[in-house]
Amino acid sequence: MLTVVTGATGHIGGNLVRALLKEGRKIRCMVWREDTDLAAIDGLDVEVVCGDVRDIDSLRSAFAGAEVVYHLASRISIVGPEGGLVRAINVQGAANVAQACMDCGVRRLVHFSSIHARNINTDLDRPVDSRVRHLQG
Repeated sequence: MLTVVTGATGHIGGNLVRALLKEGRKIRCMVWREDTDLAAIDGLDVEVVCGDVRDIDSLRSAFAGAEVVYHLASRISIVGPEGGLVRAINVQGAANVAQACMDCGVRRLVHFSSIHARNINTDLDRPVDSRVRHLQG
């Protein structure tokens, strides 16, 4: 079973990849084109491909033949929206991942989200939970 992990070079991603390898899964790690720090997955028996959640064609290429995708790639910012980069990666990027999974016939998508996926202006009155929410324009 081919499993793709986006955000595999992060702390959680690197640990997830190790856990999946222990289960005997074949792993493809999609890393951001600009990511030069691959220490989290260095020396692991994984396929590494470059991609960008803002580029749906790169996602389709990375997800080709995958049965499962774990989407962990995100942009954490303590300085604000970074000219739209945070939304482009965390919101539109997640939508692109979902679309690419559907386009490639991926059987299961697991989306691991940060607090940045919530709208702090309207979501403060609702608890953070694991229920699926649909992305809206």
